[in-house]
Amino acid sequence: MIMNLNEITDQSVWDDLVASHPWGHPLQLWGWGEAKRATGWMVHHLTLTQDEAVVAAAQILLWPIPRTHYNLAYVPRGPVIDPASPLRVELLTLLADWARDHDALYLRIEPAWEATELPAPWHRARNQIQLAETYTIDLAKSEATLLEPMSKKHRQYIHKAERDGVTVERSADIEPMIELYRETAARAGFGLHSREYYADLMQQLGDRNYLYYAMYEGRPVAFLWLAVGGSTAYELYGGVNLAGQGVKANYYLKWVAITSMKKLGVASYDLNGRLNEGVGQFKSGFAPDETDYIGTFDYVLNRIGYQLWERLWPLAKPIGRRFRKAAKR
Repeated sequence: MIMNLNEITDQSVWDDLVASHPWGHPLQLWGWGEAKRATGWMVHHLTLTQDEAVVAAAQILLWPIPRTHYNLAYVPRGPVIDPASPLRVELLTLLADWARDHDALYLRIEPAWEATELPAPWHRARNQIQLAETYTIDLAKSEATLLEPMSKKHRQYIHKAERDGVTVERSADIEPMIELYRETAARAGFGLHSREYYADLMQQLGDRNYLYYAMYEGRPVAFLWLAVGGSTAYELYGGVNLAGQGVKANYYLKWVAITSMKKLGVASYDLNGRLNEGVGQFKSGFAPDETDYIGTFDYVLNRIGYQLWERLWPLAKPIGRRFRKAAKR
């Protein structure tokens, strides 16, 4: 049995692999990596082959540490392999060896795996990039079964918005999204990427983007942006203006997105994060399952460099902010 890591340089080949794999994830799509490239990452697409058949894959992002020849290696929501596979440990070892050969201080992974043990020397990282705690919805359920456990208020708001004339459209035009997101961010107090970043992401993900607008009286009043890869529909961004809040457009919008993904044949809808704040309460009202992934794990490749980085990162705020902003969604 001969096992090797090979690099894929064809986007369609890679995306077909991720999209068809049960453990594929939107953050492993080629376009996600290309959007990250624009923020300073180097991107590589590796497959594990067994007797010339592809059995697993990983999109690895390398972030160069300024003024050094070292990198940080990161696999967002990957690697793409069944966590129960007997090849999992072999894959993780080969990926770590690859990262070492590319001067990485460590390899960090955040797979969408639940209750999976990782062997030493993998250890839980101090800092996470993607949230390990999220909400998911099993889209194998009927629409009636999805509606029934929702909060009474959510069901009422969904029906009210539809009665009041809110409609939902899919679009590739990001300009209304930018305006809605800026208003949402100003109200909620969080930062945004540049317009160019979102435009690049829309272009790079192509038809794997699902950008929906809630329309009221001819104008967009809320948006929800999903990416679809493998068996998962993943919420990237969402926002609503005051007019949309008034007519409960975001409730109807999310319900339409959920049912649209179901009709598309997607198995799981990931609401991307479980928090206790207002947005968390909004999500929880749709009666999703509480899903806990294993979290963020590091494989240390340069112990001294890793220890220095972990100590200095909180102090080197400009570098830390750049890294976190580049890595986050």
